Amino acid sequence: MNRKWAVTCLTLSLSLSGAGRTAAAQVPAERFDMRDLGVPFMNAIPTDENAITSLIVGRDGEIFGGTTGTVCHLFSFSPSSNKVTPLGQIPGQESIHHGLALGPDGMIYIGTGRNEEKQHPLSDPPPGHGGILISLWSDIQKRYEQYPGGHVYRYDPRKREAKPPGEPLNVEDLGVPVANNGIYTLVASPKRSEIYGLTYPDGHFFVYDMTAGQHLDKGEVYKNKVYAGPNRSLRSISGALVCDAEGNVYGSGDDHFLFKYDPDSGKILRLRAQIPRLHIGVVESFAQGADSWIYGGTNEGFVFKFDPETEAVVNLGKPIDQMRIRGLTVGQDRRVYGVAGEQTGACHFFFYDPQTGGYTDYGPVTVDRPPYYDWLGKQFDAIAAGSDGTIYIGEAERKSHLFLFFPGP
Repeated sequence: MNRKWAVTCLTLSLSLSGAGRTAAAQVPAERFDMRDLGVPFMNAIPTDENAITSLIVGRDGEIFGGTTGTVCHLFSFSPSSNKVTPLGQIPGQESIHHGLALGPDGMIYIGTGRNEEKQHPLSDPPPGHGGILISLWSDIQKRYEQYPGGHVYRYDPRKREAKPPGEPLNVEDLGVPVANNGIYTLVASPKRSEIYGLTYPDGHFFVYDMTAGQHLDKGEVYKNKVYAGPNRSLRSISGALVCDAEGNVYGSGDDHFLFKYDPDSGKILRLRAQIPRLHIGVVESFAQGADSWIYGGTNEGFVFKFDPETEAVVNLGKPIDQMRIRGLTVGQDRRVYGVAGEQTGACHFFFYDPQTGGYTDYGPVTVDRPPYYDWLGKQFDAIAAGSDGTIYIGEAERKSHLFLFFPGP
């Protein structure tokens, strides 16, 4: 079922002083809106620095976002003030790719890396079988051999303040988990004082122990070097991690199998569960369900659900006829919301209803608020469900916005 716009309206009765009558203002109950990342021409995050590639919800319901570009930034959105506040840039760092995590201490943890969404020049492959794979890995190694490594930072949201363009973010630098690697994704434990992450390009799993204040490199999760696409120059490793209620950590590994990190034993285990795929599958997004299920989205555009207790995987199909599930989140209404699509064309916004088992595809996200603005969002790389039921979608373009979806009653 395709549904781009709402069909229901909320009627607001406005009392007219002295008139003894009411006027009805029609406000769509289910609608999209968007916000600039700051005040234009004053403190907005600059073009080419504001692609939103990470979103999380803070303890107080405020939304925090991380960007990717020539330099990366952190910003916040307050639902109460309805305003985006740029919080500062992280000098020398290009990307916060799925790299925001809310720690059990209430702090925001930030993992940085290189901007891998941009297209890189490719070398001519050597002759013979497997030459292309050899040249792809050689090109990646050259890009990272002089790269010191992505950092983990700790940010105190209680001390947040607006910063003008170019001002650094007030953060504590917790160091580099794995040298010559960027941080590809972060997740926080719900039970322990630990943060978990994956690195790119070597695919190491690491743990940051808040109590000891140190990083533990658990080594490579991936042995195979595959390039499943749709970005064919990007090595395929899990673009997201997720924790279950018991604190175990999951991601996708070699040969389409899910892996599990057991914090009690400190070991990484290969599970018997395989994600759905046509050719080579890797997880790009995870979301913890309202029940015990974990939802995942793959590079080939499949959505699935996974039961950590039984290791059962259920293929939920494809919401649209394109590759890449760019982000997933579970709303207050228990629906699974997501964005899907490739680099060409426009991403689609959709939801999966666990009760009916069906998808609703809203198509490309357009906000039309004449005479103020009219904007078609094409690329999206992050999504989060607010505590008030609003769904926040991060645009990932040269000039990006924070999109808001109000599901309605």
